[in-house]
Amino acid sequence: MPQIQKYPAGWRVLHWVMALMVLTLIPIGLWMASRAEADIWGALTNTLYSLHKAIGFSVLLLMILRVVIKIRLKGPPYPDEMPRTLQVAAKSMHHLIYILLVVTPLFGWAGVTAYPALVILGDYHLPAMPFVPEDEELAARLFYIHGWLAITLSVLIAGHIAAALRHLLRKDGIFQRMV
Repeated sequence: MPQIQKYPAGWRVLHWVMALMVLTLIPIGLWMASRAEADIWGALTNTLYSLHKAIGFSVLLLMILRVVIKIRLKGPPYPDEMPRTLQVAAKSMHHLIYILLVVTPLFGWAGVTAYPALVILGDYHLPAMPFVPEDEELAARLFYIHGWLAITLSVLIAGHIAAALRHLLRKDGIFQRMV
């Protein structure tokens, strides 16, 4: 196996914490949406929505931190043995995932602002997104876009996981950069 430089420890921890958060958001989002579509409202549905909003907003805040880190610190280089086309594909995939990890929660936040449904846990409320009016029709459109962005993000994450597993099985050192 070639000698591979790892990402800094804080960067790796942030990656795995966010991975757990996003992999939690996806089933919660699907579950709460299916309950809402079936017109099943109650404590469980409210809890699912509250958790989804709290975790989603946290992902947005952590992504801001992550983007700042990415701008300020250069990640380890890919090994010279890795084909250039694969390096470009990997960078493109990472950039798309980063974009969707910012844009998807922004649409969710805009939707809960427009609805309005800013309560998350107890008496804690998310701040309203600036310049988003209260309008349930607008909220429905924003949630629709949020849902499709989340599905797209899920597909990209599945591809990212598949690529990571491929690197793990090939023992080429790429997987070890982030563990």
